[in-house]
Amino acid sequence: MKLRIPSIKPLAVLLCLILLAACHSAETDFSDASSVGKSTDESVLFPAVSITFDPNQAQSMVQPSASEDAPDRSAVQDSPSSVTPEPDTEPEPEPEPSRNSTLYVLMYHHFIREGVPPTDWVLTETRLREDLRWLADHGYTTVLPRELAAGEPLPERAVMLTFDDGYASNYELAFPILQEYNAKAVINLIAGHIVDGKSGFLSWDQCREMDQSGLVEFGSHTNILHNSEYGGISRAPGETQAEYEARVFPDLRAGIDLIEENIGTKVHLFAYPLGKTDDWATDFIREHFDATVTSKTGKTDISKGLYNMNRYNISASNSPGSFLPG
Repeated sequence: MKLRIPSIKPLAVLLCLILLAACHSAETDFSDASSVGKSTDESVLFPAVSITFDPNQAQSMVQPSASEDAPDRSAVQDSPSSVTPEPDTEPEPEPEPSRNSTLYVLMYHHFIREGVPPTDWVLTETRLREDLRWLADHGYTTVLPRELAAGEPLPERAVMLTFDDGYASNYELAFPILQEYNAKAVINLIAGHIVDGKSGFLSWDQCREMDQSGLVEFGSHTNILHNSEYGGISRAPGETQAEYEARVFPDLRAGIDLIEENIGTKVHLFAYPLGKTDDWATDFIREHFDATVTSKTGKTDISKGLYNMNRYNISASNSPGSFLPG
């Protein structure tokens, strides 16, 4: 432990006062001695000084004052070096995962049982099962137009199955396979065929049953204009815009109303008949539908919108593996 030297100021003053008093007494004695002719010795010139020691006073002089020498304990406690810093408990924000915007849309039509020769527009039930197995094995997830319209994030590998026209085989052959693989599909109806009870096409009861499964959604493929002499909703030669709108728009409106009234679900998707678009119908279609598909081959980037999405036609010679990454 380091020894502190007490302040000498009070002691020095006291000694000076004692020495002055002693000198004054010695001067008096010296003058008396010289007057009688006697010499003085050291005891006369420097008489013994008697100093009384007060232990309390010494203790007060040795004990340092709080203002001069005592350490400031509060300062030590508050010193930055003596304070343990609080740990930084706030977690670092995780980077947002990138959102997938690539959608593969596959186009199917009619299905047949094994043993009947397939065509570019007709596939066997065995082949549909193989397609769904390939998609599942390669990590693809099926999505529906209503999910796209709601802005739901796409799965990492997203595919949309579209069945055009509304053939009865969609219910009889394809629907059980969709249930087997828990796969979703949208069926684009030519509504007039159901109203007319046309052979080989779906009934409203079959549509309602598939809708209740949650796996099947219904889009529009026009009411009766699909097989028009002008090619779907294409304008007729020499037809004015007013004449075109009077012929086409009521048909598009009727297709929507029939589906919503008989199935009870909103129509989100319009599939252009024969894949043909027409500028005169664009505004009406975008006002009444959330998404459209054409027959143009290619993948779709939905970050650019949901209209005029490309599709891959799946045929006897072209499977999903012919177009999609494996």
